[in-house]
Amino acid sequence: KWWELVMSAFLMVSLFADAFNNTCPLAHQQFAKHPWWSNQSGWKHLLNNLRLVIQPLICFNWLKRWLEVFPIDPLEAGFKQLMHQMNQFACPLVQGLNLQLLFSSA
Repeated sequence: KWWELVMSAFLMVSLFADAFNNTCPLAHQQFAKHPWWSNQSGWKHLLNNLRLVIQPLICFNWLKRWLEVFPIDPLEAGFKQLMHQMNQFACPLVQGLNLQLLFSSA
């Protein structure tokens, strides 16, 4: 169902929009230090920023099966540390929902 994917992406972007989180604008977070981060307003820029936030999880899952074949403990530990930092990405509206928002490869 393609519309479920579209509406899920729309909800994800909307929940993190500065319009709903004026006490915690995304541009003021440490994530904005990423060289590809966009401080411009707009739905497309926010979607691209959220893609940057979920990128470590996606990359880890691409490599996960290869790390089972060729174990590289420091690489896996580094990804886990990076994903822990990504879990810090939240603003008041989302925190107020009392959701457990965690990146996981499970």
